[in-house]
Amino acid sequence: MNRPDNRTGQRVMTVFKAARIGAACADDLGLIRNISAEGLMIETQLTLSVDEPVVIEIQSGKPMEGRVRWSKNGMTGIQLSSAIDIAEALRTSSPGDIVDRIRPPRFDRAVEATLQYEGRHWSAITQNISLSGAQIVTQRALLLPRNAHAVLGVEGLGSLGGELRWRRGNNIGIRFEHPLPLRHFQQWLHQFGEHRVPVELPQSAPASAMRSI
Repeated sequence: MNRPDNRTGQRVMTVFKAARIGAACADDLGLIRNISAEGLMIETQLTLSVDEPVVIEIQSGKPMEGRVRWSKNGMTGIQLSSAIDIAEALRTSSPGDIVDRIRPPRFDRAVEATLQYEGRHWSAITQNISLSGAQIVTQRALLLPRNAHAVLGVEGLGSLGGELRWRRGNNIGIRFEHPLPLRHFQQWLHQFGEHRVPVELPQSAPASAMRSI
């Protein structure tokens, strides 16, 4: 995963790391191919212009601002606005982590869904979704037990088994039993890109009061 290199005096690590790349009008689940303290190269389907502001998010809630320096053949070079700690940026959770569990980046998509629990069904809308879980909103508050097993049916993704991790009012957080297949999720994000909630750049959007799973 990490092969050190040396370019212009800075340490470069070769990786294959999923990350959210967000521009003014679209976002994508890209794959970081190499990263240094001051920049990175990412594989993305987005069409980006030189000097365009973007946000890179490897860990949910920890956006890194930057600007496009070049883009060619599906690869884009990003110069970060502030130097980063590479080890911290690439850090992952241990299996037993609860308080400091690192979550994959989430994507704001409002897509029709159905929540199923013990033979009952409720209509819902996704608020955001990641490789490992989703936040949904139902028409009314549901008194469902925490950690109960449920099935979330999402248009374009099919039926996804998972645990009900939290509930606040009409909002419910679900952790999937198995992470979504990366390439399939990429295509789904593009298919439902029109359901994205736009954000302003380069200013980072404030962290949501409700953390996605």
